[in-house]
Amino acid sequence: MTRPGTSSLAPPADLDSAIERIRSHGGRVTAGKRALAELLYAEQRSLTADEIVALLGDHDRSAIYRSLAQFEELGIAEHLHLGHGQAVYRLAGLPTVPVLCSACGATFHINRSHTRAFVERVSKHTGVTLDLTHFPLTGTCQQCAATIR
Repeated sequence: MTRPGTSSLAPPADLDSAIERIRSHGGRVTAGKRALAELLYAEQRSLTADEIVALLGDHDRSAIYRSLAQFEELGIAEHLHLGHGQAVYRLAGLPTVPVLCSACGATFHINRSHTRAFVERVSKHTGVTLDLTHFPLTGTCQQCAATIR
């Protein structure tokens, strides 16, 4: 099982800040890294590694994986698991929490602020602080629930 990125850095505010972060931590900003960062900032949605490779076209798959790992370490990107499929990657620090229908696989996003009371209640009763990024909240969407009844 993969682990969420261990970066304690706040997510960069924009593409230029992300590029500067790569440089300031000793990394080279290659054409592939720049293209990946531009894609993540342009899309601002979760993408599988296969989707990223397809969207970036002529960039090396293994270099993309290495760049994604570096971006996680630098707090630029994060990966999460939506059900039993591939991990997906997105910009770190997005204000949303993924919610997955475990029946049809549809993904929804709710504002993180709407989960605060729930996170606090779980922490109060268990001492566990929830990470609502690495794994989504799961359940059954209204459409699937209607067909199950």
